[in-house]
Amino acid sequence: MSEENEIRRIREEETERGRRPKHSTEKEKLRRLRSLMLDALRKGNPGLFQQVLIDLGQKPGSSEYEKSMKMFETYQRERH
Repeated sequence: MSEENEIRRIREEETERGRRPKHSTEKEKLRRLRSLMLDALRKGNPGLFQQVLIDLGQKPGSSEYEKSMKMFETYQRERH
């Protein structure tokens, strides 16, 4: 294993343990996804909301995904 790969592996392990801040590209991705999620909520766009959930790692059909979609629907009903 090259030295660069070893350093990357150790950084990833430390990040998973919460010992180091996540890489800036990961932070940017999460910031962008949060922004898209807020847009989806404001505009009532379930397709965009679903895509953001998938990008965040929630699998369609999983209990976490279904719970998030129910929260989206409840929010939309209460908003109108």
